[in-house]
Amino acid sequence: MNKNNKVDIVIPWVDGYDKKWEKKAAPYIKKGLENEASENKNVDDRRYRDWDILKYSFRSIEKYFGWAHKVYLVTDEQQPKWLNTTYSKVEIIDHKQIIDQKYLPLFNSSAILLNLYKIPNLAENFVLMNDDMLFTSPIKKDTYFKNGLPKDFMVENALTASIDFFKNLFNSMQLINSTFNKREFIKKNFSKYFSYHYGIDNFRTLLSFPYQYYTGFQSIHCVQPYLKSAFEKVWELYPERLQQTCTHKTRDERDVTEWLVRYYQLASGEFIPDKVHKGKYFNLGDKGALDEIEDILKKRKYYSICLNDDNVTDFESTLNRITKILQSVFPRKSRYEL
Repeated sequence: MNKNNKVDIVIPWVDGYDKKWEKKAAPYIKKGLENEASENKNVDDRRYRDWDILKYSFRSIEKYFGWAHKVYLVTDEQQPKWLNTTYSKVEIIDHKQIIDQKYLPLFNSSAILLNLYKIPNLAENFVLMNDDMLFTSPIKKDTYFKNGLPKDFMVENALTASIDFFKNLFNSMQLINSTFNKREFIKKNFSKYFSYHYGIDNFRTLLSFPYQYYTGFQSIHCVQPYLKSAFEKVWELYPERLQQTCTHKTRDERDVTEWLVRYYQLASGEFIPDKVHKGKYFNLGDKGALDEIEDILKKRKYYSICLNDDNVTDFESTLNRITKILQSVFPRKSRYEL
């Protein structure tokens, strides 16, 4: 258990406009089993559209999480042109360093993230954030970890296998239920199963309480704390399923995801109960989303936000507005930039 307060940040990143990467990815993306993929679709689709938010993610790290030990940027032979790689607190990690050669090249985000624990010198305590996430207020030593354990919420929520990604979560929950006894957990950890920190969300759990098995866990798609040792344990418990996921170049309905590791942390009791809504997820195309994002950033609400662009139709207009907002809140270059 890590009690030295050293916390790393891990960010996976893809430059979807990189012609070399596009050429390498095209055959696999077009053959992929993702719902979005088709023979008529360009590799340069919404999944790899670049909003240049990463630069502001680093600025938010320096402004609000400056005490973080190190930032690891996980890429596939890529590097942001503006990144200051001589800065001691940032390191580029190539897929070759953490993923077995037999699985490469790999464009399945679930498989890539399941291998993050292999990052050389990665701290036991680390937070995972996407390149569309930013910190929105000061991060304290006990914001994401306490006594070496991740601070999280265990709120049950029924899963529906309606799309491949939800099927992946369903697959992950099946593994958890095959390993952990829900009733035994509640007997030993009642205050983690029902906690005042969860507030009204306890009612979600109450609805699932009668069922013998876990129905699913509520998740907020924002910055997530992890234990490196939890990744290692999950690989020990389910090597075949994780290896199978790594054989899929793109997402597959049979996959499990990195959320399996979070589920393990919850079901094993390796967490400290915390409030549910520390971060907020946005679809940039939703009505009023940009105004709310600006308000959150300026008033320092929450600890982090995620800016998802899946439903954006007016790309240029939205890009200009979000860039203006981010530049007004994070106007100064960080030491992570050239």
